[in-house]
Amino acid sequence: MKQSLEFVESFVVIALVLSGLGGISYNLFRDEGWIEMVMGNIWELHVQYPLIAIPVTIGAVVLGSMWRENRIAKGQRSKLPTYVLYLLMAAGVYYIGYYGIHGTL
Repeated sequence: MKQSLEFVESFVVIALVLSGLGGISYNLFRDEGWIEMVMGNIWELHVQYPLIAIPVTIGAVVLGSMWRENRIAKGQRSKLPTYVLYLLMAAGVYYIGYYGIHGTL
């Protein structure tokens, strides 16, 4: 009984994670999706205000690489992967419910 309950629980977790990944991927890569919208906004920012946007972009890349190197050097274990899994499961619940109510993503 306990083994079958664990199987059902793991099946539900996998189904929620996969539906979360599918919904996020759909919204990222579809026409007029999130990536197209963000890249369009960034491109507009670079065209309209290049003297501000280019240094900010370079600074963000440098700070991101410094943060990454610091994390690797310390070898810290974080709870971030667990939170990402919970976030994907929550997204899965959202997309399954949205699809159930509206019939489309």
